[in-house]
Amino acid sequence: MGLSDWISRFDPEYEIDRVEKFIARKKSDIGFKKGIIGLSGGIDSSLTTVLAKRALSNRQIEVVFLPEATTPDVDRNDVERLARAFDLNVRTIELDGLVSVFEEKTGELPELAEANLKARIRMVVLYALANRSGGLVIGTGNLSEWLLGYFTKYGDGAADLAPLTHLYKSELLPIAKHLEVPESIITKPPSAGLWDGQTDEEELGGSYDQIDRVLYLKHDLAYDLKEAKEELDFDPAFVEDIYAMVERTSHKREEPAGLTRSRTVKDS
Repeated sequence: MGLSDWISRFDPEYEIDRVEKFIARKKSDIGFKKGIIGLSGGIDSSLTTVLAKRALSNRQIEVVFLPEATTPDVDRNDVERLARAFDLNVRTIELDGLVSVFEEKTGELPELAEANLKARIRMVVLYALANRSGGLVIGTGNLSEWLLGYFTKYGDGAADLAPLTHLYKSELLPIAKHLEVPESIITKPPSAGLWDGQTDEEELGGSYDQIDRVLYLKHDLAYDLKEAKEELDFDPAFVEDIYAMVERTSHKREEPAGLTRSRTVKDS
């Protein structure tokens, strides 16, 4: 399937069924008691939550909203909208106190380091809840973020199950519309909300529609950089940046680097 008909032929019903069966199968295979999900009010975590509820039930998921000082009101409102629309039980845990405790020990951190700290604190809380309930953390990342390395290592990139990491960000929109996720969530500019005014697309230098077209050529069709620049009517520098970002962040998608095991005793 070429670039021209990739999105037009995308089948949301097929993917909804596939994701729900994956979650249910892992519940059966592993035997975890609950799926723990961090809900942010964005489209990724909203879809993960809705699909997990459909696959399991309200009793078998624990949905947690983890806001802090820079969390915009629109995200708080969208969490409430999603909860009402899908009859979700959402627990809110404010993170400001936890962030302050860390920074008392580390000293003041640069903006990016503080943003990564918040993402890692969120995951610490989710895993603590999972340990208490015999649950597993269900991640909310997508394939676009995964390939770009656009996640915090051991923060939002950490999870036990990752039901959306085979889907590009652009592919989540038709699924959300099919499931009737609130329109405010679908149309909201993607943002991790880690500092005031932050948006994903501004940081990445292009829209997800543009980014995903580049990633589709590289990841799905195995185009090299020269072929991708010829295929796309984009600024060549933008295509180069996306290819470079994928390569530059490869360490975030791999196990920690180490030595391979060889002989363990001296020759006699």
